[in-house]
Amino acid sequence: MLSSLHICNFALVQELDLEFGPGLNTITGETGAGKSLIIGAVQLLAGGRATPGSIRRGAKTCEVSGIIMLGGGDEQLRHQLEEHLQAAALPPCEDGELLIRRVLTENGSRAYVNGAAVTAGFLREIGEMLIDIHGPHDNQTLLQPSRQLSLLDTYAGLQQQVQHCRQLHEALLAIRREMAALRAEGMAPEDIELLAHQLKEIEQAELREDEEAELVERYRMATHAKRLLELVTQCRDGLAENDGSVVDQLGGFLRLLREIEQIDAARGEVFAADLGRISESIQELCVDLADYAGGLELDEEAFQQLEERLDLVQKLKRKYGGSLSEVLATAGRIRERLGRIRGRSDAIRKLQEREKEQQQAFLVACTELSAGRHAAATGLANAIEDKLQSLGFAKAAFAIQVSAAPVGASGADAVEYAFAPNVGEDMQPLKAIASSGEMARVMLAIKTVLSDADKVPILIFDEIDANVGGRVAIRVAAELAAVGSRHQVFSITHLAQIAAAGRQHYQVSKSVVADRTLVAVASLDDDGRLAEIVRMLGADSGSAAAQSHARELLQQAAQTSTSGKS
Repeated sequence: MLSSLHICNFALVQELDLEFGPGLNTITGETGAGKSLIIGAVQLLAGGRATPGSIRRGAKTCEVSGIIMLGGGDEQLRHQLEEHLQAAALPPCEDGELLIRRVLTENGSRAYVNGAAVTAGFLREIGEMLIDIHGPHDNQTLLQPSRQLSLLDTYAGLQQQVQHCRQLHEALLAIRREMAALRAEGMAPEDIELLAHQLKEIEQAELREDEEAELVERYRMATHAKRLLELVTQCRDGLAENDGSVVDQLGGFLRLLREIEQIDAARGEVFAADLGRISESIQELCVDLADYAGGLELDEEAFQQLEERLDLVQKLKRKYGGSLSEVLATAGRIRERLGRIRGRSDAIRKLQEREKEQQQAFLVACTELSAGRHAAATGLANAIEDKLQSLGFAKAAFAIQVSAAPVGASGADAVEYAFAPNVGEDMQPLKAIASSGEMARVMLAIKTVLSDADKVPILIFDEIDANVGGRVAIRVAAELAAVGSRHQVFSITHLAQIAAAGRQHYQVSKSVVADRTLVAVASLDDDGRLAEIVRMLGADSGSAAAQSHARELLQQAAQTSTSGKS
């Protein structure tokens, strides 16, 4: 239920804080007092259109916020709302409280849910789940064909069958999407031959992902082999091969050090050993150089093969990717695609068989659903028609028309609620009803009959009392109170009978302060209610008869509420 509403700088409202209770909340006041402003504020919370003209003159911004308590009476709705918030990555409802805030400026509007920014479209989505507004400011989900169908299904207890039908429909669509994807893979024989050739070209190359760097290095070395051999040969010759080489000279130096050793044994031995190690290192270097030179020798045939391998790698890279890893990945994709294409005919045949079986099961589910809807439509229509007659449409007729429609997730039926308010008039769809007063009472009748099936928790009725009086007014009041036992109901009314039926009563008034018009809303106590109902009866405040009548209305409403009669 809507537990609180804060309005700031909205039209003629400067600042207003209201607390609401469960059941029927009645809102009254003189004509033109501004009662519709409350509906306008709630409509903003439900994602309604926001315009800069709604901002109070002289203010830069307008703000409307409300707290909706999600009670434990409808776990399905609460779970659905929480899933909706989670899917949008929004904060959850703490302690079952949903906080909605709308801020209007001259440049547009911003919306927030539980403190996080959302779009007006998202606000409308959750608004449809939580609030129905019936009257001049319509947010009437019951006018939507899908909603009418859903309510009939709920009344008939067909929810599981509907869910089963949706699952079969989705499975059927999935099969068809898979077939479409396979057919899209269809190619001309020459295109398949080209793919096969490309795959063969890559596979025959027997590529390794890391071989390119190795080939490049080998080629670089091969192209410089002659110069490297020259350099190695010069080094070896100079170090050990030629006369007067470094090794020969070190031998002469070693003999000199041996002579030093004969004179100074301690130091000479060290010098000789050091030089000996140097000589051994040079000789080992010469061996390594010889081995290195042996590896540099590359015959023409091997060099040609290396060049051809490099050319092949570059060619494949140009055709199939910028690196060997990309070339190999291309081969994998071609291989997979050819596999799908070659197995496509068999796969399509199997899918066609599955499609036939799935479609048959889906059509059976649609037929069962249609039978259940036709069976329930008359009973629901008769119940609504009875309610309409008690609400002042003594000769009204109501029908629920179930007709064939293209098959879809919800089956193969189109449902439309039709209404004829007077004898001799043709049935018309609800959306064709011109009078908002008629519409509101039709909606009240439907809400009363379907109050257990309809899970929208907050209902707002405006002009429910249009062209109503006498006993019909008392009946309308009783029906509103009955719906209030299962929903939170707001009724903006000019009828004392309806005002008296409310569990909470709010009075809207207009005043002029400092040459500015202000709208205020007061929650009435018992004395305040009595005085307001006397005013609504059109009597002076001191009229004893009017006060007696007002008390009688309040007592009658209290008794009806206590006894649970509708």
